Amino acid sequence: MRRSALMAIFSAAALLCAGAAFAQAPAPAQAPVKVDKKTGVGPKSKGEAEAINAVIQSQVQAPDDEIKAVEALLSKYADTVYKAFALEVEAEAYQKKNDNAKAIVYGEQAIAADPKNYDADNLLANVLAATTRDTDLDKEEKLTRAEKYAHDAMAAVEAGKPAIFASASDEAWTRTKAGVNEQAWQALGIVALDRKKNDEAVADFQKGLDAYPDPLLMIRMGRALYATKKYDEAIALDQKVMDTADAPAQYKSIAQADRARATQAKGPASK
Repeated sequence: MRRSALMAIFSAAALLCAGAAFAQAPAPAQAPVKVDKKTGVGPKSKGEAEAINAVIQSQVQAPDDEIKAVEALLSKYADTVYKAFALEVEAEAYQKKNDNAKAIVYGEQAIAADPKNYDADNLLANVLAATTRDTDLDKEEKLTRAEKYAHDAMAAVEAGKPAIFASASDEAWTRTKAGVNEQAWQALGIVALDRKKNDEAVADFQKGLDAYPDPLLMIRMGRALYATKKYDEAIALDQKVMDTADAPAQYKSIAQADRARATQAKGPASK
């Protein structure tokens, strides 16, 4: 499973025009894998370790490089304990290429390899929720699947550290849990919006922000508040994104545009 705590689904640029937000943030480089002293879990050979580390390092490279690294690993070491992790990396790579059909295929394969792969659960939950349209004949089936994946993600991290993450510090695991829960609640909020349940979406997004104050989720929350005509709250949240020192300039620009829209919708202050 991916060790970075936070995933954000879909490009921030798309948020400006389509509302199906959020870009996959590049995963940070990680320490080389080795056999865990506590569990004995790890690569079985030097060659396998090198192939796994190539997948890890590919996460800061282009999507095609990620796919190539995963395929190289699995073609030689099909029984690697890192199979689910690698398949989830490949799923995210296809998502970054806007090939959501393949993202779903590899996400499902990751879960087949490890039913507690919380990152794959969240990827599937968010992709399904954000790409479902009112005109889809199987709309409700897709949204129900998205809900299940989101709840499965939260249940998986609640169950404890996976074996390949056993040596991680409690602090790192706490951050991971926060990120997983934030992304799961984001997916549930999108599902609620798809069902025209705006108040429920606001509540779900708030639970996500309580888990982790992600500026991208703040933007989505601001849009849900706008939809419920809670303009003052939307304005305040957009302003918070703009005032967040480490928020990317692109996100601040989106928040500024949303704030202006909410301000216009609110109209002049009553005298």
